[in-house]
Amino acid sequence: MKQFSRMLVAVVALAACGNDRSVNPPSAGAPHEADMQAGAIVAANTITGRYDLLVGQSIRITPRTTTRTSRLRWATNNATVASVSTNGTVVARTLGSAIVTVSGSGVLESYTVAVVPPVVTLTSFSLQPSAGVTLSSGQTQQFTTMQTWSDGNMRTSGVSYVATGGTITSTGLFTAGSAAGTFLVIATCSCTSPAIADTTAVTVQAPAQLTTLTISPDSVALSAGGSRQFLVTANWSTGATTVPPVTWSATGGTVSSSGAYVAPNTAGTYRVIVAHTGGTVRDTAVVTVTGGSTSSPNPPASPGLFFSDDFDNGQRNNANGFRWLGTSAEMISNQRAFSGTHSMMFRYNATPFGGQAWAEERFDMGRYLSELAFEYMIYVPANFKHRNVPINGSGTNNKFFSLWRDNYADNTGSWQISVGWLRTNDAESYAAFHTTASTNNWIGPFAYKDAFIGANTLMKPGRWNRIRFYVKAATYRGAPVARADGIMKLWVNDSLYFSTTTGDFNNFDPNFVGTTLRNGYLMGYANSGFDETTVFFIDAVKFYSGNPGW
Repeated sequence: MKQFSRMLVAVVALAACGNDRSVNPPSAGAPHEADMQAGAIVAANTITGRYDLLVGQSIRITPRTTTRTSRLRWATNNATVASVSTNGTVVARTLGSAIVTVSGSGVLESYTVAVVPPVVTLTSFSLQPSAGVTLSSGQTQQFTTMQTWSDGNMRTSGVSYVATGGTITSTGLFTAGSAAGTFLVIATCSCTSPAIADTTAVTVQAPAQLTTLTISPDSVALSAGGSRQFLVTANWSTGATTVPPVTWSATGGTVSSSGAYVAPNTAGTYRVIVAHTGGTVRDTAVVTVTGGSTSSPNPPASPGLFFSDDFDNGQRNNANGFRWLGTSAEMISNQRAFSGTHSMMFRYNATPFGGQAWAEERFDMGRYLSELAFEYMIYVPANFKHRNVPINGSGTNNKFFSLWRDNYADNTGSWQISVGWLRTNDAESYAAFHTTASTNNWIGPFAYKDAFIGANTLMKPGRWNRIRFYVKAATYRGAPVARADGIMKLWVNDSLYFSTTTGDFNNFDPNFVGTTLRNGYLMGYANSGFDETTVFFIDAVKFYSGNPGW
C-alpha cells in the first residue's frame, strides 16, 4: 500500500486586493488578528479586501483607513454565512459568501468573506489484489484500487491501468497472454500531483500440456467376438485430470467412440489405441483373442436404454419421460469431465466435528419398473476421508444412491433400495445394501465389509470410476407372499462387487406387482460430514429398463 500525507494547511489565506494575504489558523481561544496596512479611503461600493475562511475559523479585521478602534459600526449582509462583532471579529458559520462593512467618522470599507470547504487530500492508495496472482494463459483477474481520503471517505477516481504483459481493460480486467513469465499490472491515480501508482506482479504459467493418456485395462484376453469396455484417464502439466477429446482405433475388431471394443472372429494379438484428437499423446492396450465365441459381460448393444446424459450442453437434460429434479446442493460444472466438457458436481462442504454434509440429485424415470439397470462414471476426490463422527448412531450412514416408487418416506406397501458407504477407517469405506421391503433389511448382511472406496479398493480416490447397478424384484407366488428370487448386482470398474439372486424384496401392494420403482437420487447425505470441502463428479449417465447384459 502506498501511503503519503500532505500538510493540510489549517490556516486560510486572507487575500486582499493586490498581494495582501494573511494567515488565520483555527483557534479555540481568542480570535487571531490579521494586521492590515493602512491605505487610502476606498470609495463606496468597492471591495477593500477579501478573506477565505473554513467553517469555524475567525479573524479580526483591522480597517485600512483609520487607526480608531471605537465608534466604528460593523455589519454583515449574511450573518448565516459570516457574523461580525462590534470590534470587527468575523466568525465563519457555514459555506457561502458575505460582505462585511465598517463605517463611521469618514470610514467606509467593505470586505468579501468567503467560507470555503477544506482541501481534501489522498492519504493512501493501493492496488488489489496486491500479491499472489498466478494465472494460466487466457485466464482473467479483476484488479481494483483502494483510495482513502483525508475526510475519512473511501472512493475511486482518476485511475488508469497498464500491464507489461497480457492485456488489461480500462476497468482493471487483466487477461493473461500466451507468453509465460512474471509481469506487472500498474494502476496510476491522477488524483495527486505528481500522480501516484501501485503495482502487482502476475505470474503467467505456460499453457497446460497434456502429458499422458492411460488406457485401462492395458491388456485383456477375449474370445473371438467377445467385448470389453476400455477406459481412459489423462494427466496435464498443471495437475488437471480432465480427459480431452480422444479418438479410438483398433488394429483388429471394432472400437466405439466411447471405448467399447468388440474382438474380431479371428484369433490373434491386436491393439486398441486411444489418441488425443488433434494432438500427439496416445496410449495402447494389447488384446489377445482366442478362437471360439463367448458371451460378453459388456456387450456393445444396449437393450432397454431409455435415457442417457453427458451434460456437455451445460445443463441437466430430460428425455423420454426421464426428468432430473435438481437440488440446491449440486450443479453442472466444467471443472472436470470424464469425456467432453461438463459433468454433474456434488459439493460436500466442510462441517464442524459432529456435523453432516449433503448433496444429491433426484430423478423421476417417468415409468414404473420392476427391473432396471443404470451406469455412470464417478470421480472420487483425492482428499476423500470417511470421518468417524457418530450422529445419533448413524454417523457412518452415508448415502451413495437410492431408489423408490413414489414417496421416499413411504415404507408401508412401497419398496425402497439404498446403497450406503460406511466407514472402515479414515481412508476406506465399505458398502451396505438396504431394502425396506425385505425381511432382511440389510442385504449382505449389514456387516458387509468388502472394500468399496479407498486407495486399496476397487473405487479409488483421485480418478474416474465406473459404477453399474442392476436390480430385479422378486416374483410372487401369491400376494402378499414373495418368492425369494430377487436379483441385485453392483459392479465397480467392471468387477462384480456385490451380487445376490435370492432377495425377497418386492412391493407388498399386489396392485403394483411388476411396477415397483420410479424415483431415486444419486449421492445424498454424508452423515459423517467432512473435515474439508469434498467434491465428487458424475458423468456419462445411462438408464435401462432391463438387463443390458452385464
